[in-house]
Order: sequence, then C-alpha cells, then structure tokens
Amino acid sequence: MKQYIINEKNKIKFKTVTKFKDRIKSFRFYLYPIKEGLCYPKKKMINTYFICQKLDIVVTDKENTILAIYHSIRTEKFIRPRLKAYYIYLLPNESTKGLIKNTKLKIVSK
Repeated sequence: MKQYIINEKNKIKFKTVTKFKDRIKSFRFYLYPIKEGLCYPKKKMINTYFICQKLDIVVTDKENTILAIYHSIRTEKFIRPRLKAYYIYLLPNESTKGLIKNTKLKIVSK
C-alpha cells in the first residue's frame, strides 16, 4: 500500500518505518538523491547525525495536524521533543514548500 503526502502541485511518496533496524538506519550514510520520505510513528524527537544530505522535517500529532516544519536541515542537528508530537516525517529537501503550521497534512493511500 503506497502512501503520499499531497502538497500544492506535487505528491511526495513515503513509507512508514516500524522495524528497529530501519528506524536506526533511516537516511544515514545515504549518498543517492532522496526521492521519497520516511514516517516515524510514536516519535517525539529526532536527530540528523550522519545524514549526508539536507532534509525537510515535519512534526505532527495523532490527527496529522502540523506542529512544526523544519526546512533544509543539515547534518548534526537535534530536533527537540514536542509534547503533542506523534509522527515525524523526513522528506526530500524543498518538498515542504506550501505546508502551513497548524493545518492538516493531506495523506492519500493507494
């Protein structure tokens, strides 16, 4: 089942990461251009240590209301915990243009 985030004119494909090994690996040491995102359920904070590319990070609550948006985050950054956070999305760079804080994230499953 494929999942997409609908954003203005484009769709961003993402997959939900639940296995421990995949949660640790994420985009660390990934050198190819990032084309799809990752979704971390039940997570309040994240770091970008050893991620070799810029990412956009979106933090949402259980209803996918956007709590915070971080644009073009580089490596060695720590995203502080949010009290109501439930999902964290790691998305390709420049893919969060048009998203607005305190609005619902549009997710489509196919």
